Amino acid sequence: MVTPAPVASGETGLVNQVRAVAGRLLAVSSAAGVAGRTLEAAGKVSRALLDGQAMEAAAEVLRVVLPSAADSAAWARTGAAVRKLRESAGLTIAELGVAIDLQDPSLVEALENGRLAVSFELILRLAAVFGRKDPVGFVMGLTRTANPELWKSLEDLGVGKLVLQSVREHQFVNIYRSNDDARSLSDEEFTEILSFTQAAFAMAMAQRARYKQHSGASVPAATE
Repeated sequence: MVTPAPVASGETGLVNQVRAVAGRLLAVSSAAGVAGRTLEAAGKVSRALLDGQAMEAAAEVLRVVLPSAADSAAWARTGAAVRKLRESAGLTIAELGVAIDLQDPSLVEALENGRLAVSFELILRLAAVFGRKDPVGFVMGLTRTANPELWKSLEDLGVGKLVLQSVREHQFVNIYRSNDDARSLSDEEFTEILSFTQAAFAMAMAQRARYKQHSGASVPAATE
């Protein structure tokens, strides 16, 4: 008899959600391969983020959602997204080429025009430039743009949310990790700040709920 491996406490929430959607995955036929890979990736993403390996987590997301080289429409959308990111960052094509260590900067132009299928490695390089603080979030945003049909099917299954939860949890962790002074807090100081943070988050969520309720109630009825 095989005894299941114990679950690390930091992964309990994610594992519970994995179990919750497992039944639905068993009923999936055409999407079973994609869903299964994404389910496995969600666990790997969670572990990588817990270990502080953000780029490895981003790579795991990419392994699931990277479009095929033949999907020209997906790469056209990807290229347009990269162009928008570059322009927002105030970079020229040549400057971006240097930043991602391309010997031929004209490849950036080909990428932006959808004439080039972006490689696994190149997207990770772009993540290091445009998503330095949150490479997983960058990769997810880019791949949602490139392949919205895939993401829609994953969201319908509830599987894509597993990866998204890992990303959001990591973003919270980044708030702590990005503040050097936080590492020198005493237990009492940390507890006090944590309580304040929890209260602030609860207030923000309550404010959001009130805003949504007010917005829904204040929409005027259509008149002819």
